[in-house]
Amino acid sequence: MKKLDLPPFGLRWLCGVVVCIWQASTEPAAGVQLIADRHFQDGMKILAPVGGAVEGELQCKKPHGEIWWSVAQWGSRESISGAVPIGLGSGSTQWTNQCKSVVAGPLGSSDGDLVLSLDSVAEYGGAYWQAGDSWPHLLVQQGISGPGAWFKACGPSIADLHELILDVELRLNHIESVYGPGYNPGVHAAQFLLYFTVQNLNPSSSGYGDLLWFGLSFYDDRHPLPGLHVAGDKGTGKLIYNIGASPYWSTGMQTGVWKRATVDLLPDIEDALQEAWSRGYLTGSSDVADYKIGGMNMGWEVPGLSDVSMQIRNFGLQAYGLDFAKPSEFNVDGESDGWQAVNMVELYSGALDGKWILRPGDNPMLNGPEMRLSAARHKQVVVRMANDGNPVEDSVAHLFWRRAGDAGFSEARSIAIPVASGGGWAKYTFDVASNPDWNGEIVQLRLDPVIAGDGHAIGVDYIRPVADSPMQ
Repeated sequence: MKKLDLPPFGLRWLCGVVVCIWQASTEPAAGVQLIADRHFQDGMKILAPVGGAVEGELQCKKPHGEIWWSVAQWGSRESISGAVPIGLGSGSTQWTNQCKSVVAGPLGSSDGDLVLSLDSVAEYGGAYWQAGDSWPHLLVQQGISGPGAWFKACGPSIADLHELILDVELRLNHIESVYGPGYNPGVHAAQFLLYFTVQNLNPSSSGYGDLLWFGLSFYDDRHPLPGLHVAGDKGTGKLIYNIGASPYWSTGMQTGVWKRATVDLLPDIEDALQEAWSRGYLTGSSDVADYKIGGMNMGWEVPGLSDVSMQIRNFGLQAYGLDFAKPSEFNVDGESDGWQAVNMVELYSGALDGKWILRPGDNPMLNGPEMRLSAARHKQVVVRMANDGNPVEDSVAHLFWRRAGDAGFSEARSIAIPVASGGGWAKYTFDVASNPDWNGEIVQLRLDPVIAGDGHAIGVDYIRPVADSPMQ
């Protein structure tokens, strides 16, 4: 495992203070995306196979924004630097030599967002890797938190998170492997991996800078569905905690078939930290608040003899927590985003076409999922809903909240506002900060859309906690 070489960080400075913009005050809170340039539209710096110096850039469009991605080629005998860009019929651009290929393309391209291809047979000259040799890598990487990373000091700590959602689509375009004399499945493989550094980034901690490698194995030619792997990394001396693919897939990758991985990494990261401490790693601090996602790399490691190609699109890492609320959008048909209807009939068994439609009875309510929300940062909750004609005198919506340590909901911790009876969809703003009991950490919301219904439908489009200012 090689260290991450991180590009310089472009900051906004205001009166000598770094300002970290996570969201605009006029927009709904929607978490924070930890991956810069998710679709690889601003290009990539090429790092030398030895030493990691920047050798050049790969650009698929001009003009472009600031470059946050790097292409790492550790252990390669030949660099992709200097390859002449080739325009493809899809609108994408390819850089290629006899050992590797990188393709980057515009959104929607059949070759986009990124294709990474590596031929280790050419790299090795057809001879299997031997102990003591380096093996070829083709990775894309970027820094997330800490010095030199695009979030700099503003990345959220693991302790402040409630969910950390990885979302990526992958397609194995091609795999051709040689299993001949000298092949050893214990060491010879073709693997497509994703690793994050979980790093102590508290400058006041004695363990500042220390880290573990937290990984996922999307593909391994030796195992149809890679499982958990925990071991020390001989190269860096750090713990590797790789959850494999079984937590998010029931079957492995097949050539030519897109697979999507959507998984909350936070519980496994917390397990990884506990495992590291139990094994004597990260001795400088056992405080979860000291640790953040420091950076990441993703791509091929091929110590075997294989010609491989993987396409990646829509790669993201969305964080939700105290300072960046998760909105409930009801955009997945048949789902309710963790909300539970009480004294209501679901007309469509969950959401349909981005809205949740219900028929309220007496004392109807929607109980929200567990959450973590800073009351100091979020001053309003905005709800878009429709009341198809329930009694006017009962057309009053209540928003309740439960704070950390509360046994349940109470009338004192609620805001009530009138809602229209008929007339279609409307946006309603609950000014929760006007109630002195809106403070501390909010752990659950409850919405009573009306006091009582008479059989007319109620629709909910979204429920969004809103931050009052950019994060600074």
